[in-house]
Amino acid sequence: MTMITQLQSCLSQHKTRFDLLSHSTAMTTREAARRAGVPPQQMAKPVILDDFQGHWMMAVVPASRHVDLEKVHKLTHRHWRLVRERDFGKRFADCDIGAIPAVGNLFGLETLIDQSLTEQSDIYFESGRHDELVHMSGKQYMALMPEAKSGKLCE
Repeated sequence: MTMITQLQSCLSQHKTRFDLLSHSTAMTTREAARRAGVPPQQMAKPVILDDFQGHWMMAVVPASRHVDLEKVHKLTHRHWRLVRERDFGKRFADCDIGAIPAVGNLFGLETLIDQSLTEQSDIYFESGRHDELVHMSGKQYMALMPEAKSGKLCE
């Protein structure tokens, strides 16, 4: 099993306890959770947003939910739109398209995390591949992103 180099380095620096969970290839976060037998409310799904001025942000929500752009606007006081996966390009070059780890600071992105994820005892997220998840405690996950803000982001 492998993980993208940036993620491995981040987990090592933070002395994070984690394990890797292999599953059959899945092209969506929700499907990855199902195939791995993970509760979708514990699966962190990253959604990349653009503020119409070239500033990107990562919103992280449970795999069972969708980002509500109006709620993100209320939290940030900026308007946002979804960035299409095909536009991710070089920023996530060593990740499979659609398998970006839900750790925004790895990629220099401001990060918002849905409040419901901060209340989970366990968190799972893509490792950069479509057949592997990273699993850790919710507390360890939040410690990876000390600057991340949380709030109600979902519909």
